[in-house]
Amino acid sequence: MVEPNINAYLQNQLKQAQDIQAQIEQIANQRYQLDIKVKEIDRTLKELSSVKDGTPIYKNVGPVLYKIDDKNKLVSDLEEQKELSQMRLKTLENQQKNLEEKYKELEETIQKRYEEASGKKQN
Repeated sequence: MVEPNINAYLQNQLKQAQDIQAQIEQIANQRYQLDIKVKEIDRTLKELSSVKDGTPIYKNVGPVLYKIDDKNKLVSDLEEQKELSQMRLKTLENQQKNLEEKYKELEETIQKRYEEASGKKQN
């Protein structure tokens, strides 16, 4: 909650901090979802490695199952998805770190300005 006696600069800084915090949470959620996807792909690849040649394999696409004729193509596609997801995870991790640093700097600035403003009012 923004206090009415805080100057406009501090109110703007507080708003920016809240926005950054929301972005950090959003990125953390995206990372979590991607991490689950990578683990699921890993489990699928492990399972596919133990499937004997000639065993029917089906792929779930929405509510429909499709029979896969080329197991190697499926494995290749899954490995590519995993690699892309891991690259996206790294990107999100870097974005989150940058935002966390920015948030920390902003927090320090806000604290300093707030202390300065409070000190002036007491004098």
